[in-house]
Amino acid sequence: MQSPAIQTDRPPPPRQPENAPTRSRPPEVESRDSFYRTVLESLAEGVLITDPENRIFYANGVVTDITGYRPEELLGSDLYQVLFSAPPRKVEPDQECSTCAEVELRRKDGHMGWVYLRTTAYRNEAGEVAGTIMAMSCIHQLKTLELENEVLQEEVRKHFGSIIGESPALRKVISQIATVAPTEATVLILGESGTGKELVAHAIHERSDRKGRPLVRVNCASIPKELFESEFFGHVRGAFTSAVRDRVGRFELADRGTLFLDEVGEIPLDLQGKLLRVLQEGQFERLGDERTRTVDVRIIAATNRDLLAEARAGRFRLDLYYRLSVFPIDVPPLRDRIEDVRPLAEAFTRDAAVRLAMPVPRLTRTNLRDLEQYDWPGNVRELQNVIERAVILAKDGRLEFDLPQRPREGGWGRATVARQSAAAPASDDIPSLDELVVREREIVSAALERCGGKIYGADGAAALLKVKPTTLVSMAKRLGLARSR
Repeated sequence: MQSPAIQTDRPPPPRQPENAPTRSRPPEVESRDSFYRTVLESLAEGVLITDPENRIFYANGVVTDITGYRPEELLGSDLYQVLFSAPPRKVEPDQECSTCAEVELRRKDGHMGWVYLRTTAYRNEAGEVAGTIMAMSCIHQLKTLELENEVLQEEVRKHFGSIIGESPALRKVISQIATVAPTEATVLILGESGTGKELVAHAIHERSDRKGRPLVRVNCASIPKELFESEFFGHVRGAFTSAVRDRVGRFELADRGTLFLDEVGEIPLDLQGKLLRVLQEGQFERLGDERTRTVDVRIIAATNRDLLAEARAGRFRLDLYYRLSVFPIDVPPLRDRIEDVRPLAEAFTRDAAVRLAMPVPRLTRTNLRDLEQYDWPGNVRELQNVIERAVILAKDGRLEFDLPQRPREGGWGRATVARQSAAAPASDDIPSLDELVVREREIVSAALERCGGKIYGADGAAALLKVKPTTLVSMAKRLGLARSR
């Protein structure tokens, strides 16, 4: 075969039969060809040389590292059918300079990889363009980080820290995290808003084999319905009016890492089928693109809704629910692990004081008693906000907590009732705490009976009582109504 560097407009001739007469080549030609091959194989870049029809007739060894194909597997193949999906770029006869571009290359294993490509036309003895010489360098890791930064730069990375608490309910969650984290199982984290579901997802990722890869979070509740598909799978330029350039989706960003789908119950029903396909096959197409892409992503989902009830009501795909809930983890509300209020309060007080550059106030026994007697309908997030506000307003190092003076969303604040009972004179008209619980149980039970046991929806008991459905679920569980029904 002639050296790739000499002028030719056709691939090398086929091998002659063994009994055919051989034509000797001058020693200087053999020496020159050997020299050229040695030079090309010594380059740090992958080199491909094609004929006018874009057929590959030379590939050096570095190409294997970049594409996964051995050189002999590429010889005679159409460059744009095997490696690149874009149509061949026409080289004008008078063009002498090289062109450079960052393009995606399809590897032998089906994954897409970014390369920096430098293309130069070469000419034959008649001065005609006879093909192209391509030099490529792998920039996939750099490009992935660039795209990840582009999408995630608007998100401020949260400080997760360690999971705080020693209650039996929290120890159960920690045990579940340790069990499932090293596996590839899909995890569904259940719990009310503010209980720390995102913290659990982070802990699972950090204890998995994927911890060196990104953990990409998608807040499904904050995405407009018409943008879900683009947000998940990306789009190509021109896919819709405002698509002025290609955009990578969250699944691609999380390739070989973890994708955290927060509030997964908010995904539109018509998109859930596409999500199910990615979970089962690991394949998808960008919006406006026909190319099928392959990703390796572990899914962790979280919700504060009863997905099984939503599925039975036709608002969530049952097959997607079963695919997501391979390993469910139920994060308990703060009122069910009151033992953790003190260590959480101490940690939040220190963190807030340091962040605000203020002296660290002291938590008194009265402070802790008030915190432990409150129901915390907003859970850990509410506790953190209450403490930060108290640190800001602290006088002489004393903390005063601004806890609600009335029941919040149907739940009686135990600390508030206890303080009011202690301050008021004894009277038969003042109900005891036990009586308040009985009244609360009667109200919730009556609402459930009127709505036929339905909690969610405009005609559900939560709407009747003007509370969040998740709050009513927790109240019913605490009052023993969920078990009795």
